[in-house]
Amino acid sequence: MKPLPQPKTHIFSAPGSDRERDEILVVGIGASAGGLDACKKLLGSLPATDRMAFILIQHLDPTHESMMVELLSGHTSMTVVQAMDGMPIEPDHFYVIPPGTYLSVDEGALRLSQPLARHGARLPFDFLLHTLATNFGPRAVCVILSGTGTDGSLGLKTIKENRGLVIVQDPDEAAFDGMPRSAIMTGAVDFVLPVAKIGAALVTYDQQMVGSDKHSGDPRAGPEDCLPQIVDLLRTKTSHDFTLYKPGTLKRRIERRMGMGGAPDMSRYLDLLRSDARELDLLAKDLLIHVTSFFRDPRTFALVAEKIIPDIVRNHAPDRNIRIWVAGCSTGEETYSLAMLFLEQIAAENRSLKLQIFASDIDPDAVARAREGVYPESIEKDVSAERLARFFTKEDHCYRVTPELRSTVVFTVQDLVTDPPFSRLDLVSCRNLLIYLRPEAQDKVIALLHFALRDGGVVLLGGAETIGNVDGRFEPISKVDRIYRRVGRSRPGELSALISPAYAAGPPRRQDQEQKGLRPAALADLCRRLVMETYAPAAVLINRKYECLYFLGPTDSYLKVAPGHPVQNLVMMAREGLRTKLRAALQRAGQENRRIVVAGVNMKRNGDAISFSIAVQPVVNEGEELLLVCFIDHPEPARRRGQQALSGEVSRVAELEQELEATKIELQGAIHNLEISSDEQKTTNEEALSVNEELQSTNEELLTSKEELQSLNEELTALNAQLQETLERQRILSNDLQNVLYSTDVATLFLDANLNIRFFTPTTKLLFSVIPSDVGRPLADLRSLAVDDTLLEDARSVMQNHVPIEREIKAQTGSWYSRRIMLYRAQDELVEGVVVTFTDVSATHHAQQALEAAKFQAQQANMAKSRFLAAASHDLRQPLQSLVLLHGLLAKAVEGEKAMKLVGRFGETLDAMSGMLNALLDINQIEAGTVRPEIVCFSIGDLLERLKGEFSYHAHAQGLSFRVVACGLSICSDPKLLEQMIRNLLSNALKYTREGKILLGCRRRKGMLSIEIWDTGIGIPDGELHAIFDEYHQIDNAARERKRGLGLGLSIVQRLASLLGHPVHVTSKLGKGSVFAIEVAVPKSESAPLPKPDIPGKIFEVDQGTPCTGGVLVIEDDPEVCSLLKLLLEEEGYRTITAPDGIVALDLVVHEDFRPDLILADYNLPGGMDGLEAARTLRNQMKRQTPIIILTGDISTNALRKIAPQDCVLLTKPVNSAELTKVVQQLLAHAAFPEPAPVLRPDASEATKDREPPVIFVVDDNAHLRETLRDVLEDNGWVVEDFESCEGFLGEYRAGRDGCLLLDAYLPGMNGLDLLQRLKQGGVHLPVIVITGTADVTTAVEAMKAGALDFIEKPISRDDLIACITRAVEHARDANKLTEWQENAAAHVAGLTARQRQIMDLVLAGHPSKNIAVDLGISQRTVENHRATIMKRMGAKSIPELARLALAAASKA
Repeated sequence: MKPLPQPKTHIFSAPGSDRERDEILVVGIGASAGGLDACKKLLGSLPATDRMAFILIQHLDPTHESMMVELLSGHTSMTVVQAMDGMPIEPDHFYVIPPGTYLSVDEGALRLSQPLARHGARLPFDFLLHTLATNFGPRAVCVILSGTGTDGSLGLKTIKENRGLVIVQDPDEAAFDGMPRSAIMTGAVDFVLPVAKIGAALVTYDQQMVGSDKHSGDPRAGPEDCLPQIVDLLRTKTSHDFTLYKPGTLKRRIERRMGMGGAPDMSRYLDLLRSDARELDLLAKDLLIHVTSFFRDPRTFALVAEKIIPDIVRNHAPDRNIRIWVAGCSTGEETYSLAMLFLEQIAAENRSLKLQIFASDIDPDAVARAREGVYPESIEKDVSAERLARFFTKEDHCYRVTPELRSTVVFTVQDLVTDPPFSRLDLVSCRNLLIYLRPEAQDKVIALLHFALRDGGVVLLGGAETIGNVDGRFEPISKVDRIYRRVGRSRPGELSALISPAYAAGPPRRQDQEQKGLRPAALADLCRRLVMETYAPAAVLINRKYECLYFLGPTDSYLKVAPGHPVQNLVMMAREGLRTKLRAALQRAGQENRRIVVAGVNMKRNGDAISFSIAVQPVVNEGEELLLVCFIDHPEPARRRGQQALSGEVSRVAELEQELEATKIELQGAIHNLEISSDEQKTTNEEALSVNEELQSTNEELLTSKEELQSLNEELTALNAQLQETLERQRILSNDLQNVLYSTDVATLFLDANLNIRFFTPTTKLLFSVIPSDVGRPLADLRSLAVDDTLLEDARSVMQNHVPIEREIKAQTGSWYSRRIMLYRAQDELVEGVVVTFTDVSATHHAQQALEAAKFQAQQANMAKSRFLAAASHDLRQPLQSLVLLHGLLAKAVEGEKAMKLVGRFGETLDAMSGMLNALLDINQIEAGTVRPEIVCFSIGDLLERLKGEFSYHAHAQGLSFRVVACGLSICSDPKLLEQMIRNLLSNALKYTREGKILLGCRRRKGMLSIEIWDTGIGIPDGELHAIFDEYHQIDNAARERKRGLGLGLSIVQRLASLLGHPVHVTSKLGKGSVFAIEVAVPKSESAPLPKPDIPGKIFEVDQGTPCTGGVLVIEDDPEVCSLLKLLLEEEGYRTITAPDGIVALDLVVHEDFRPDLILADYNLPGGMDGLEAARTLRNQMKRQTPIIILTGDISTNALRKIAPQDCVLLTKPVNSAELTKVVQQLLAHAAFPEPAPVLRPDASEATKDREPPVIFVVDDNAHLRETLRDVLEDNGWVVEDFESCEGFLGEYRAGRDGCLLLDAYLPGMNGLDLLQRLKQGGVHLPVIVITGTADVTTAVEAMKAGALDFIEKPISRDDLIACITRAVEHARDANKLTEWQENAAAHVAGLTARQRQIMDLVLAGHPSKNIAVDLGISQRTVENHRATIMKRMGAKSIPELARLALAAASKA
């Protein structure tokens, strides 16, 4: 029995209540898995009350926000809030613990703290319950609901200690019964109820506590009036006596039971106890509440383990057991703790000592639990992992002590105050028990402990207990830890004065049955012989216990039958006046072991006085010591008649004196014997009582063991029956296995460790020439019927490496088998050979061949699909190309506002058509794996601002409000692909929003940035939230209006989201609008700031009157931008020359002798040389520091960081004219050159003005396209000849003419590729540009391999077409430019690894990434990473550009 710590006195009234004495009930609820539903049911069952507050401890994920408040609010009228630090506890409130925190209570307020253990098991409910019990005492309630683990099992004991209430959900009802069952195993649960009944139990308990409070507050109704009667009732009706317990302790526990039993006052409760035996037992059990744990008070146990136990073990005699007594052992935790410490120390000292521990408690239920030795998983908190592994075995949700630990302890039921103690003990632990007892009982227990200990023994007391006035009995070892050592000696008879009178009287004597072993006839013969040889008087043969064995002669004159129960004790049967002398004679004969004669014994017989002697003679018969007692009559002497009265008187006086002297001697001897006997009896009685207690305890253990053995015997009987059944099943199973092995088509061969045959199935004969008599022969002796030369080698390898080996072999019949060799394992995982199985896989082999053929056909079909899409793209883009070129011509030619509006609407229609076609091709490119994301870190603000400018016009045109919320965060993504996703979502919002507004903005959430598009459109039905991402799926467009697109926008968004790893979420309400959100990762550290143009450091202010002079070289591949830059600079007065790429610019400087004063270059240029490289090359060629301006729209971090350290000025597109001209003017004003640059020509084309204009041959079967191309090319100053077919071109063409062939790849009759072959065979070196569809890389590669110089994709703008033809003509006229371009491309290819070149060839052959991964045996992600590296190293932005560079490098090789 353990202490009941006193709770802190903390009383507070419900806010706003008029009843100041009323206290609220604070209910702590613990739950884990399945606890949400149970908590909802609990809230639903609670009646309306303002006298309770609830605190829910639900195990939550610390990394996610809790939604418990929202989930529970709808199930109760109480105020449900998430707990905050310092929040006061109020009635009618339900508090929920926040995730990742510990919750406690202090002074009526909630306190939040961080868990002490960041990893491993956390017990937040235990943490709350400890503080709840301390602050609220009996008004603290613990409710444990569904959950796993043991949280709450420790804390509920504290609730119970402080007289609170513990309720557990019925485990059979709980979704997860781990927490409820663990709590029930503690034995401290008051009620086990279904959830639906817990609420009523709480209300009942609260009402009873109110009545108890009123009763305790009324001084006239003192409970002490009935307390003695209750204690007396417990003593008489139960086996427990609480007379010596402190009244305060009893009062608090009785009041608690009064509250739970519904008794309004003590007298009513007394009546209830008299009428209800069950309540009486519950009260007794409540008074005996057990509070204990393993290694409780670690400081004390550490001191005992370090100093006390080693001293006991080290100095203990080897022939004597170590004897320990744990008084008040409760459920055995502290007992087993001491046993573990002693066993560890005995092992450490390497001594062969036997440990014997007596553990006693007054509660039989607690002793039964201690004997069982089963404890919940929560003991892991108190017992180290090493001790758990050594002294416990893990069972289902609990731990059981090992037999080694259990065998050291004897448990018994004992009342320490009234029952005898154990004796000769080395250590006694009586911790936290004395505080319950009154002072007189404490003194009595201390005296008992002193008697029980041997000299130098140690006693352990609780932290709140003391040894008191020791009177030299104990000396302190550690006063702080309450450890004392026994000194002094026990006084004789002290134990008899301490223990109960029932024990002082000693155990009742039992009749000895030894006389049954003597033969009556032999004894009679012996008695007759002795009497006849001596006196032949009346005689009695007795044993040393004075028990009569045989009577002889007239013994009735001296003996009589004693009244009462029949006895055979000779002294008890002696007549009056005879007993004293008879007892003295018997004692002297026994002590001196000789014949004793007592003479002069007088007594009356039939009224006459007679005189006789008593003779006692020791006798030994067959080793048994006996006594022969004879009564010898004195003959009366013959008196003379002359002797008269005087002589009679003298004789009488002498006789009396003699009798008196004999009586004195007899009395002195009797007194001496009595003193000796008394001391011996006291000592013997004390030892006998102690031994009797041990025997009783051992008997109880034996009875328990007997019951366990009986149970074990029953289990063994059942197990034997099960074993017989198992053997029968084994026989059936063996037969089944043999039938399975013999009936299966799998050939199985069992080999032993020497590769000899152990067993084989009949199917094995198809592969080996084997017969039953071959069992035991080596496998090498058999002839194999299959091509399998490595069988023996593989079998040995498996035996050595323990790794299975599987191969395919072919039999002579042509069948294929999968041969698998595995280890043959016996018990204990011992390897005793191998098992070889041969599975017929001929069908699988043939299926594999068919699968490979099907795969080849699928690849061919995929390539055919690509060619079909290319052809379809070509056919669709033919008229579209004509329309685009016509639109360009019309835009230049038309005048007037109306005509310009028509041309504008014409352009919008062309854009819509291009968008539809591009959407189809985007889907195809994503599926083929040709779209590769380029992840960079950039600011999202620029992208949002650009989209705002683009879509504001469209929104206002539809009468919609369009708002963009700025954001300054940086994200990691592909800016182009992300922009396409947002653009598609905005277009979708505009398409389905008829009125209202559209919002584009960002929201940051836990390391992610959510880019959200809100609209007030028609909304999306719940059933179509996933279907909208399907291809061609549109809402509310059954007529398939083309102005609303093809329904591919959201499908492209979803596929790009998967490609980028940006999840897309959608929420919508029908008729209200929709929200699309893209989640993008935010870098943990902000990206490095992008470099800004460092103009002030490189230029100075110039006078306004300074003339604009100097030559400027503009390198720009965009003809439109190039022409505008040239026009701008020439209008400012600068001499301007343009070049489409770095190669042409270098040619102008080297061959045309042009020395520019300033270089204005785009950063991204074609031909493998960027603008920065081209400018540095020109500087080196001219050998002077010519000022450089890099004008670029590439704002990626890598590009800007590469440009920043260079000696140049960076301007980012778009740049306004004033800023550009100012920078040019300042750079040229401070540039000092020896001579001005000569003016050669307005552009590079003027170098060929003395030549005839080239002829552009157009071969296309579309007449409208040919006419359009003719108009565009002739408008640029070229001579154009067009042909409908390849045959027509061959019939008219004459070799030697300067020009370029613009050839369609797909033509009827002879197609473009056939024409290229004819020209190559005829030795015609005419530059050819092949027109293909978008992403038709395969055709483009084939064309360039056939001799084409370049290829161009439809649809193409006018300026792109002119630039492409110009580049082809220049390369044809100047072989050096072509060679330089090819060498540059070859250098890039040389920088690739062998694997990268292999993947590039497969990509250019039209294989998607997933097929490449299968062919090369690598993952698809690895293929995609290689593709990204290839694109980066080659300087290509698209697959067509990569093909162009790869073919240029190949032609150079």
